[in-house]
Amino acid sequence: MKKIIYIFILLFFIKTHAQQDFILYHMPSIPQITTVDPASFPDSKLDIGVPGLSSIYGSMFNTGFSFGDIFYSKEGELLPNIDFITDPKKMKDNNFFILNGSLDLIFFGFRKGNNFYSFNVTEKFDFTFNYPRDLITMLLEGNGNNLLGRRASFDGLGIDFTHWREYAIHWVHDVDHKFSYGARLKYLYGMENISTDVSKMGITTDANTHALGFDMNFDVRTSGLPVINLGDGFRTIGAIDSTNKDLAGLTSGNINKYLFGRNNTGAAIDLGFNYHLNDKVLLEASVLDLGRISWNDFTANSTLGDWQYTYSGIDDPLTIFGQGTSVEYLKTILEDSIEGSLKENYVYEANSPESNYKTWLRTKIYASVEYIVDHNNFVSLSFYNSFVRNRWRRGMGIAYNYHLGNFLSATASYSIYNRSYSNLGLGVSLNLGPFEIYALSDNILAFGLFNPIKNINSNNDGVGSIMVDTRNVRNGQFRVGMNLTFGREKMKKDPEDSNRAQSVKSKESSTTEKEKSGSENENQVKTKATNSNRKADPSPVKRTDYSDKGSSNKRSEKKKNSKTDYSKESSKKRKNKNKRKGKLVPNVEESTPRGKTFRKVSKKI
Repeated sequence: MKKIIYIFILLFFIKTHAQQDFILYHMPSIPQITTVDPASFPDSKLDIGVPGLSSIYGSMFNTGFSFGDIFYSKEGELLPNIDFITDPKKMKDNNFFILNGSLDLIFFGFRKGNNFYSFNVTEKFDFTFNYPRDLITMLLEGNGNNLLGRRASFDGLGIDFTHWREYAIHWVHDVDHKFSYGARLKYLYGMENISTDVSKMGITTDANTHALGFDMNFDVRTSGLPVINLGDGFRTIGAIDSTNKDLAGLTSGNINKYLFGRNNTGAAIDLGFNYHLNDKVLLEASVLDLGRISWNDFTANSTLGDWQYTYSGIDDPLTIFGQGTSVEYLKTILEDSIEGSLKENYVYEANSPESNYKTWLRTKIYASVEYIVDHNNFVSLSFYNSFVRNRWRRGMGIAYNYHLGNFLSATASYSIYNRSYSNLGLGVSLNLGPFEIYALSDNILAFGLFNPIKNINSNNDGVGSIMVDTRNVRNGQFRVGMNLTFGREKMKKDPEDSNRAQSVKSKESSTTEKEKSGSENENQVKTKATNSNRKADPSPVKRTDYSDKGSSNKRSEKKKNSKTDYSKESSKKRKNKNKRKGKLVPNVEESTPRGKTFRKVSKKI
């Protein structure tokens, strides 16, 4: 029976993905935001990612159930719970478990004028296990209870895995400080892949005779995987055997053939734009991973047509048992019978032009509306879509972003995705001189699962050390990294505009003549003098008029001038008073001072 189980597990694959990155999309202070928002314009002039540390990403998703659904705690021990499989709210007919990961090997970017350029080399992998509800039912209670008398549907059961490297060049352009657009061109190098277009399987147990009926249909393709041989020349998947490991680059002396020499290449593009609708509203949209990979090296194609088989038992059990037959022998008969029928309908082909194939990347779409409260606070609403096997997988999130100058950027978010409604995100970025360190997670509740027994206890009696309801946590995600950033514009401590300060100084200078002709007390205040016999202390106000007028007698004569002369002089003073130095700045502060706003569209120059 082991061979049959291997066949069922290995030969049913489906392409289903559900990776997203809500929290990074709302962190404009991190240069890696351009990987999800190609139109983002970083704040720094030069960004250098620490090799191997600039971006480390990992995620885990499960749509069918949570850890707290399948186990319960009794006297400190975890015991299986099968009640959840009959609840349609807990598990759907089709579910998936996903692991994603990526590592930036190289990242750097720089700004030149109204353009920003960047380059990255990133290693990525994507693993998906797609499973139907009936598979979990059969594993937990067998085929003699809820599955008795009906077809146990395993349609869609499969494992999808892709490992590839991405070389990307990115460019973003700012138009009039209000609109920006960007693109990233990617060269893709594939290493391993499993992909299946057809995956159907079912087992029917007759309620009266307990006869087993099997039906199956699949078409699976692989590249760069070792051969799995079930014996007697029965190869299931894979194209690398023990005779060509050197050729495949799987030995130490030929590792370069594996890292750089395979003929599995492709291309993709990311597109995005950001637009300031007004000083308060920012619109953003992006399309990511629009492209595909062609698999040409170490490829294999395994196909099984519409296959049906019924096992109704042993025709002459007395004869068999008379020969001293054991249960193991009966299982061998069943295996041999099914295996022989499979071989008649099974086709395997490897390392030929007919076995080569192409796979598309999972295209993702982001859209966001951001409201700018002030130059430190921002609120966003974002939407996420991914088109997989003619179905849209959607998500939605809200986020609040706060900036404390160039030193700190923090984001908190709540999101809904992968049939999960308990996703609380948190992201923090710190700038310590040129070093930028950041840590992000779309769901910090997942870190509470590191102590599962105490958390399950807390669900029952409320005494757990970490109060996390494990029945609601289905997703976990993190991203950490370190960059070197240079050329960030320093925030000014004084919130008042410098042009306004210059105009006030100009106003004081233009009223010097009036201060001289005023009373003795006014002269003391304006010229910072303690009495009339003491010369004025130095001040930023121009004093050229004092030296021009000469002694105090001449100043006294000025007081005796005619009214007409005084009027002319006053008129002249009023004209000088109206003159201002610098730009005219309103007394009311602008609602959005872009000079102090860290946004994805570059600020005013």
